[in-house]
Order: sequence, then structure tokens, then C-alpha cells
Amino acid sequence: MNNVSALIKQLYTKTVQSLLEERLIAMDLANVRRISGGNSLKNPRGQYMNVDSYEKYTDVEDQGINYADEELVINKTPIISFVYDEVDGLENGYDVVSLEAPKAAYRIKQDIEGNFFNEVLNAGSTNAAAVKLIPEGATKNVVNTYGRAYASLINEGVDDANISLTVDPFQLSDIGESAIGNTFKVSDETFKRGYKGSFQNMRLYVSTNLTAYCEVALNAVTTANDTLTVNGVTFKIVAALANAWDVLKGASVAATRANLRSAIMGLSGAGTTYKEVTSLNRTKLEGIIANDDTGNSLEITSKRGYKVIASNFDNAANKCGAVIINNALMENGSIDLGLQKEVNLKVQDVQKQLATRYMTWWRYWLKTFTEGAEKMYRLQIIAQDAE
Repeated sequence: MNNVSALIKQLYTKTVQSLLEERLIAMDLANVRRISGGNSLKNPRGQYMNVDSYEKYTDVEDQGINYADEELVINKTPIISFVYDEVDGLENGYDVVSLEAPKAAYRIKQDIEGNFFNEVLNAGSTNAAAVKLIPEGATKNVVNTYGRAYASLINEGVDDANISLTVDPFQLSDIGESAIGNTFKVSDETFKRGYKGSFQNMRLYVSTNLTAYCEVALNAVTTANDTLTVNGVTFKIVAALANAWDVLKGASVAATRANLRSAIMGLSGAGTTYKEVTSLNRTKLEGIIANDDTGNSLEITSKRGYKVIASNFDNAANKCGAVIINNALMENGSIDLGLQKEVNLKVQDVQKQLATRYMTWWRYWLKTFTEGAEKMYRLQIIAQDAE
């Protein structure tokens, strides 16, 4: 690597590191552990000991301390790779570092933060039924909804001075409408890592990467030209493939669900069971997972926060349920973030070209140990009503 490449690498890496340092909420909320050797970390957990009553001149009964090891395994390596030709630089005058560094930082942030908040699915407590926030009028319930979740954690013995609440921008708006000037105090410092202030004694964060999900009932025969729209990308069920976003109607309802799942996630079958979407729309579907569950529905999960999901099915039995977003209440450090390699850049020349390849990557993994799960509350909020 020549001196120019080395300088570019140093500048690029520092730029991405600083952007992630300012934006990645997980660095604030997680119990960050750095692992230099090996790829795993053991977490010993001892059993709880009970309080006994002592009677004078009577031997006490010792309690055994039994430990069970839980393990965090480092096995996730997000990477962004692109190639840039020097001739492009001469013709266009683009500054690759300044243009691409923020993009790389943002994409890696989305990946890590989306996976981080997906760990909230392991929370030991949750509300039995999703709640729709009503910020205005006599029936407003915002303060009560979050207050009860907070009280539930306190009742479990969680440190009340160390609890954080992370919401979607839509819930932040509801909180502001209902509680500003009362229990919501806006931070007077520069917002970093999504921190917005305090709400009901909790540190309040906002993230666009909370986990949301929607059950799409799809257990009746579909009709040609039925559509399912996910984050603005519309998939059309057809008898024969013709255009991008077309999905082949299967021989059974289950086969149609499977074809839709493949189309949404970009799985095998492109050109056979569905037509691939444009690269721009494929980007809009990043972080979205579709699973064909046993209840004759398609469960669509987003690790990029609330996404609009809508359908236009001829059969009324096929329809979208409510879109639920999981707000996260937790004692800081409830989720462990293992870092083996912080953001790094590999620069290499492309053989027989005047091009250079830039590969930005991290090495990490996340784990919610049993003790951490007991200190988290998954608050299910209705972001979009059922059809």
C-alpha cells in the first residue's frame, strides 16, 4: 500500500469511527465488552440465595452456590465494500472519503442498532396486548402507558436511577404532545446517540431502528393483481411474471406465501417465482424479514423501525394486522455488546485496473443473558391500525 492509500485509509477510518461514536445508541445502553483473543465470552450466573431465619444456639443451614455459564459468541461481521476508479476521480472530481464515509457509518449503525434493539424480544416483561397511544383529549394514555411499564421494572428490583427508554420518532412526537412541560424534559445539550432528555425519570432516546412487526393474514385463495406493499414497495401477485415486483401465484396459498416471502427478502427464485425489484427498492427493504408462520400468515418484521405495510387483496380474509413497534425500557447494560474489532478499513488495489477497493467492517455480537432479560421491558405500541 502506498503512502497516499495509507493516508486515505487513516482519514476514512477516523471519519467513520467518529460518526459511529456520535450516533450508535448501543454504545450508550449496552454493557460493552472488548474481546481480544478467541471468539467467545463466558458469563457465570449464580443461583439466588434465600433469606433464612436464625434461632439462637441453632446451626444455620448453608446454601450451595451453583453457577451456570452463559456464553456470548462473536460471529457477526457487517461489511460494506465498494470499488472506485482513479479515472472517475479525474473526470468527476469526487472526494470519495467525504462522500462515502458518512454512508458507510450510517449503514453499519443501522445494522448494529437494529440487531441491538431486536434483543428486546428477549425481555423478561412485556405488556399482554399492544397499546395505541392517544396523546390528546380526555382519554389520552401516554403518560400512564409508559409509567406502568416503568413501574413494572421497578417492581422487579431494577435500579430506578439507571433506566433508559428508547422510542420511535412517532412515539417521541406523542410523548412531546402529552407530557412536555410536565414529565418530559428536553436535553439542553447537543443530541448525541439519540439522547433526547428525560421522561418519567428515564433517560429518553429515539431510534429509527427499533423492531416492528405485522401479521399479514394470507390463508385464502389469492386473486391475480392482489398486492402487498412493504415500505413503499408493492408486490403484485400474477399468473405469469412480466414486470419488476411481480410475484407468481402458486399452486396453493402456502406456495403463494412462500413466493411472497422470497420476493420481499430477495431469496432464491428471482426470475422464476418472482421478478426482482430495482436496486433502490431493494435498499428500502433492508432490515425487513418475512416468515411464513404456522398460523397461515406472513409475519413481516422490520429492524429499521416502523414501516407502512398495506394490502389490496380481493378476498377479505387476506389482510394486514396492526403494525406493532417494540419500545425498549431497560436498565443500562442489560444487553451485552461484544467487540472483537471496532470499525476498520481494508484498502486494496484491484488487479489490472486503476481502481481501489474499500472494505469497511466491524466484528461484534450481541447477547442478552438471563439476568439482563430480567431488567428489560418490551412495550408493544400500535404504530398502524389493522386493516
